[in-house]
Amino acid sequence: MKLGSKGSLALVLASAFLLAAQDPGNGKGNGKPGGGWEENFNSALSGKKWSISDGFAPGYRSGEHQGFYESENVLVAGGYLVMRLWQESGSVDGNPDGVISHGAHIATKQKYGYGTYEWRMRMSSTATSPAGAGDPVSGSVSAGFTYVNNSQTEIDFEFGGHLSDTLYMANWCNTNPATGPFDDQMTFSTAPLSDVSDAFHTYKFVWEPGKISFYVDNTLQAVHTTDVPSASSTFMINHWGTDNQFWGGLATPDVDRFFYVDWVRFTPN
Repeated sequence: MKLGSKGSLALVLASAFLLAAQDPGNGKGNGKPGGGWEENFNSALSGKKWSISDGFAPGYRSGEHQGFYESENVLVAGGYLVMRLWQESGSVDGNPDGVISHGAHIATKQKYGYGTYEWRMRMSSTATSPAGAGDPVSGSVSAGFTYVNNSQTEIDFEFGGHLSDTLYMANWCNTNPATGPFDDQMTFSTAPLSDVSDAFHTYKFVWEPGKISFYVDNTLQAVHTTDVPSASSTFMINHWGTDNQFWGGLATPDVDRFFYVDWVRFTPN
């Protein structure tokens, strides 16, 4: 779907979200006991719990690409968090033939440690409703992850729009956050997932001292025992643009993409 203009997220989705209640998987819980929590996106994001980003996003390439996070691309509607991404041709470092990406990012204000982290998400696609048809588009990354202090801790579920059937699971442990992070501080695995952008899946990792276990729909996908971090970190969700053939793919200007999140949950160990 082509839009490519600011401020139109609510307009695009206003009628489409009448279909949200038809999604049979939209089960909403009532929180978690024992210090855990669950966010069901039944109302606007609480400013006491969540921050919505405005500023630079990853993926900068000198003279070629500049990305931004913009709060206007974050919406809670129909019991879902919706994160819009769009790209346009524009000037980057004086080059009029560059690409500018407009994405979205939220994070908890509190940090969390070892435990079980879960998201029910439909990764980035052109679908304008949670249950609607849509396709992945090159030039995008959608992710649920934890992060703090220049990847002193970072644990990710990520989907690049250029690889339509591949889920990435990664963790970083940057032992000197004043520099880096560097590739040798990261461990990753991939999982084939043919409908990663077509359907909701539950993504879960269990973080323990020296070990991270990754699950999709409660099926174990990978266990990582290297580069396992220990520092408490924030719970994040983002949708950002790329113009890179190696990660996320080359940009696709003037095509709207949407990333849907049904719920997120944290249960401490």
